[in-house]
Amino acid sequence: MSSSSEHSGRPLPVHRLTAYNTATESDNKIHDDEVASKLGFTGGLVPGVDVYAYLCRPLVEAWGDRFFTEGRTSVSFGSPIYDGEDVEIRAVELDDGSIVAQAHTAAGPRARIEGLLVAGLASPGALRHTDLPVQRPPATPETLAPNTVLGTFTTTCSAEEAATYLVDVRDPQSMVAARGIVHPGWVLRRANEALSRSVVLPPWIHVGSVVQNYRPLAIGEAVTVAAEVRDNFDRKGHLFVRADVL
Repeated sequence: MSSSSEHSGRPLPVHRLTAYNTATESDNKIHDDEVASKLGFTGGLVPGVDVYAYLCRPLVEAWGDRFFTEGRTSVSFGSPIYDGEDVEIRAVELDDGSIVAQAHTAAGPRARIEGLLVAGLASPGALRHTDLPVQRPPATPETLAPNTVLGTFTTTCSAEEAATYLVDVRDPQSMVAARGIVHPGWVLRRANEALSRSVVLPPWIHVGSVVQNYRPLAIGEAVTVAAEVRDNFDRKGHLFVRADVL
């Protein structure tokens, strides 16, 4: 995948939508208008996992079922997207077959995804499991130290939830609806949940993810989420944590 900020390639159809903040009732108050405004934002942020869902649209349309068995993506959230903003997802397919897409608002580019197909991957190695804490400790460099095992949980996405999710991420005509599978944005949301179920976080921002798909998740199929902390660090006074989630 190219790291250039500008790309020439075959343009793909532009996807237009109006952003929707699905997390106004979330424990993460970065999505609350009042709290986010006090932190210097225009209002509550649309969750990064939902922006990821917006950005997946051109990749799913271009690659179809292969996206769910071979797709690898790297997504970064450079600037916030707010509820009610008009968003354009502009994508190009490069000569090597990879796809680069950006989410644009009137303020300019806000987030970016790079994707490619990686065939023939072996199943990933297992991550360690542990019970969810009865009482979550506060998020600190100590409670999120490298190699910490986060709480493991099992969940499902019902047909009703899957349909509601497609409406929420402004993609009700997604190909996943006809195939009886769960949208990739719903799956990545579980990675955030692995963190928020294990520790009590202050207002926080999802800044990026690297995602490798191995197979689609069927609606109603049980999925177990395991996670381990890989690193935490301070950058210009902001605390970051990096985790592997399976």
